[in-house]
Amino acid sequence: MARIYPHLAFAFLTAALLAFGAGIPRPATAQITDVSQVMELEVLPGWRRADGVHVAGLRITLKPGWKTYWRAAGAAGISPQMNWRGSDNMHSVTPMWPTPQVFRQGGSLSIGFDRDFILPLLIAPRDAGPIRLNGVLDVGVCADICLPARLSVAAVLEPSSSVDRRIEAALADRPRRLRAAARCQLRPTEDGMSVTGQIDVPRQGTSETVVFEVPDPTIWVTDADTVRQGDRITGVADMLVMGEGELSVDRSDILITVIGDRGAVEVMGCTG
Repeated sequence: MARIYPHLAFAFLTAALLAFGAGIPRPATAQITDVSQVMELEVLPGWRRADGVHVAGLRITLKPGWKTYWRAAGAAGISPQMNWRGSDNMHSVTPMWPTPQVFRQGGSLSIGFDRDFILPLLIAPRDAGPIRLNGVLDVGVCADICLPARLSVAAVLEPSSSVDRRIEAALADRPRRLRAAARCQLRPTEDGMSVTGQIDVPRQGTSETVVFEVPDPTIWVTDADTVRQGDRITGVADMLVMGEGELSVDRSDILITVIGDRGAVEVMGCTG
């Protein structure tokens, strides 16, 4: 199963986004009062697999000209946060993010979607009965202005065996997990740590971006400088700690995603 690695709390990211200068979307003004004006969410109830895992989906519909963000949103984006504590008959929820696009805004990146998409959810129930899905999503929706929004999700998921081909297609659209050679050099800096990752992966298009993610939500990872040389791509980024804690990173926990204009691949863990 893929894991979601949010960089920071939603409120911190929103504040950081709104602090950027020219070229970055501005906070929403009074003309946008309801997120439903630009974004809609529908629960696709999905089906129950033979192993007991329930496969559901969130269908996100965006008004033309607007975009929302991937699990790692980039310096100019707002990473989504999910809270499912109000649900019943649920052990865990794993979002399975489809391949995003990379948007360049001035000197910063945002990573997300400017089109309608489906976010599959793999839900592990506590028993074989229906699941009562009840949660809250904190997301950012941006055009030339930005609207941080809170969306409520509620649905009853029956243990059906009828496969939803729309969710299947979204699952097939995820970054491909590769067992590729990846090496990471970690170097202390004044504010945290620098990571240089070298990954042997096929070219994913004419424009590529390397994204580093770590499981610790208090660690912020900056946009990576990316260079391609033959079959090897190199990304260099900084890791910063939110608050007063110490920065500690296990190389085996670093998730590296290479996103291009022709697809995306990911590698879990790297060596020194």
